[in-house]
Amino acid sequence: MKKNISLLLLPVLVSAQMNITTTEQVSQLLTPNVLQGLLGFDEQSKNINSIKTDFNAIIDEVKKFDPATQYCNGGGYNLSPMYNNKSQKPEFLGYSGHLQFNCEFNTIEQYNALNENIKKIISNRVRVAQGALLWSVSSKTEASVEQELQLVLLKKAKARAESFSKETLLECEVSTVKFDDVAQVKPISKVMKATAHGISMQNPIQSDKESVLSATVLYKCGKK
Repeated sequence: MKKNISLLLLPVLVSAQMNITTTEQVSQLLTPNVLQGLLGFDEQSKNINSIKTDFNAIIDEVKKFDPATQYCNGGGYNLSPMYNNKSQKPEFLGYSGHLQFNCEFNTIEQYNALNENIKKIISNRVRVAQGALLWSVSSKTEASVEQELQLVLLKKAKARAESFSKETLLECEVSTVKFDDVAQVKPISKVMKATAHGISMQNPIQSDKESVLSATVLYKCGKK
């Protein structure tokens, strides 16, 4: 476990009393456990109902594959009119629509299975626009690790207080602990693009992440 410490001594102008402020840091490596992927779909048409029909068919297919919303969130789409503004009078060209899902899968096979199902029903009017596919750590795991790191840091602060007591010959104790946000080091992944006729992907490289927690700790020391 990585530990970085910066120490700042702030003597209080009272005999045999002292405040000590330190920045404590602990970290833990996390193994990615979910595949995050973006499923995006675009369509342009003069007939707004054709866009709605095509998008609703995709939404129904995703719901059929994931009825409990275990893997994918989203599914809302937006429609907007398009105009040609080159002439003095705007010329109506049709409508543009975008549909998007944010998904987390446990395996690449689940991801590809959904894509294959969509490919069977998708209209040739729809353009698939996928983002990067990468391994990440689930929010549930990150929250659990954050709680663990808080306990580790508090134990570290208590041990630090005992060390200060020996060094100063005073009675030192933890006064306040102000936690900073947990910082995540993201793995570097290549952006993958696909079309409606080739949207299956190979398993991306799985790289560990580091969860780091810092806190500003105030110790108060006085006569024993």
